[in-house]
Amino acid sequence: MNFPQAGVCSDKICHGSLMNIRRMKAVQRPSSEVLRQAKEFLKEYYASLKKSGSAEEEARWQEVVTSVAKRGTYRLTHSELQYGAKLAWRNAPRCIGRMQWTRLEVYSYF
Repeated sequence: MNFPQAGVCSDKICHGSLMNIRRMKAVQRPSSEVLRQAKEFLKEYYASLKKSGSAEEEARWQEVVTSVAKRGTYRLTHSELQYGAKLAWRNAPRCIGRMQWTRLEVYSYF
């Protein structure tokens, strides 16, 4: 099967989500960068739930900090994963199907 160049869509297929694995670097990001991005994401996530500054948000942040200190990474909860996936789809400017972003269902097996 011949795929078009990365990011090139046709009138029938959107290839905007394709990733070129060969170009991705397998270098672990510094913990400070992981924490910065995690904090930004969690602030946005809890704001969407109208729970900014809540004890729940602070407890989750402490879980993330502990996990990053031990392993250099952390796992999203199912609801965080679902929120992130919906947000990514909603913000994909070239996807013609993104109007359906609220209907996205995420199934995770971890």
